[in-house]
Amino acid sequence: MADALSADARSILQRLKPGETPIFRYTKQAILALRPRADSLSAKELARLVLADPLATLRIVYQSNNRTQRSLGGEIATVEHAVLMQGIGPFFNEIATLPVFEDSMAGRSAATQASLYRLLRIAQHAAWQARDFVVQSADTRAEEVEVAALLYYVPDLLFWLQAPDVARQLARARRGMSYAKAEESVLGQPLGQLRLDMLQAWKVPEVIQGLLDPELIERPRQGVLWAALNIAHRGRHGWWQEKLQESYDELARVLGVPTAHVVANAHINAIKVARYGRWIPSPPAAAWLPMLAGEWPPEPEDEEAEPPRADTRTPTPDTGPVRTEAAAPAATDNAVFRETLSNIQAHADGSYTLNQMSAQILRGLHTGLGLSRILFAMVTPDGRRIKIRFSLGIPAGDPLRHFEFELGAKDLFGQLMSKPQGIWMQPDNRDRLWPMVAPALRDMIGVADFFAMSLYDGRRPSGLIYADRGHAGSGLDAHAYTDFKMFCLQAARGLARLKS
Repeated sequence: MADALSADARSILQRLKPGETPIFRYTKQAILALRPRADSLSAKELARLVLADPLATLRIVYQSNNRTQRSLGGEIATVEHAVLMQGIGPFFNEIATLPVFEDSMAGRSAATQASLYRLLRIAQHAAWQARDFVVQSADTRAEEVEVAALLYYVPDLLFWLQAPDVARQLARARRGMSYAKAEESVLGQPLGQLRLDMLQAWKVPEVIQGLLDPELIERPRQGVLWAALNIAHRGRHGWWQEKLQESYDELARVLGVPTAHVVANAHINAIKVARYGRWIPSPPAAAWLPMLAGEWPPEPEDEEAEPPRADTRTPTPDTGPVRTEAAAPAATDNAVFRETLSNIQAHADGSYTLNQMSAQILRGLHTGLGLSRILFAMVTPDGRRIKIRFSLGIPAGDPLRHFEFELGAKDLFGQLMSKPQGIWMQPDNRDRLWPMVAPALRDMIGVADFFAMSLYDGRRPSGLIYADRGHAGSGLDAHAYTDFKMFCLQAARGLARLKS
């Protein structure tokens, strides 16, 4: 291994100390909070908390495999096994002594904090997807794949913690050239190879090394892992990317299930892990699920990890949509409706970004009220038009994707924007109101009955929410319309105080 390392890579590797890494404060607090129940806890329960933190996972796996007093029990590839071998009491004692990232020198840097929290989000997402799909493949050693997904991100995490100059050089280089060229220029070799060299030097079990070896990607376990890594990496740049389809197809092939099943599971996993990591001050990939296809705005300080696989191209988001079916009319869920309404109210203090608030709005209308096609349109920067910004349940070929009209127009939607008000297009008023809709918008909407309501920020119009239950029929009623208007009023209040 050492002979294969470039001089730069060898120097960098010597600077990284896996046995000295801190863990996130939340991890330490969550584990130690269980200490009073130590006698009734299982190793699996404790492992689940560790596996939410790639730094804690590295520390536990590394120390378990590098203890001089370790018995001849073979390699320890999972956190559960490590806790069992160590004992629950000693495990708690060890966790109590571990340093906390937020209290470290590196943790005092706002840029380092932002980068680590961003990487933590991606790592959690990848591990969640990997574990779920590998369990579906009837793999009885799913935690090994989960550990591999977390350790994939260890090089980038340790660069920021122990070699920040390397992290900054790599981040800058990745923004200006392909990832492969950036890694060659900064590290002297591809990061994928350096990762394997690191794991070997640190005595991380061979099974984990094999899972992260791109040359073995054709094997089923590796196929699941690398697809999960790709979903997590690309999901944070929006879900309307053709490259995601390759991962969905690979998972469908390994599992022997329809691709639509994989897509639905991947989206559900993204939402679950986002809720699980609510404490992380970085937006989860699930926040972008309602967004439309289109160009992704660049992040000025995008310090993300490398994309999975040996992709030599600069990872720019694709604009093509994932080939999924339009969302079917959903059953109403009063609990979700109340939850999203409560979330919007609780974050009307400016603690939500536009994307986070929009995700809550679309979820409440879709899952809470059972509406199928939903769009949130906003005033354009020049203040002249209302144009679609976010949507849910509107497939790629649906003309409604191009919803747009002039602010102040004399048609129905233009008049709707004259003050905070709503409309319910239905058989009783269609003969009177439908001719007032501009022909272009009539073509977009089709024959569906719909709800629509203008949104105001004080005295100024800020946007519009449109929703229907698709072309199959109306299914709209007065109770749903009342809830829709109430929800939109609360949404307008939340949108008026967004985090900049």
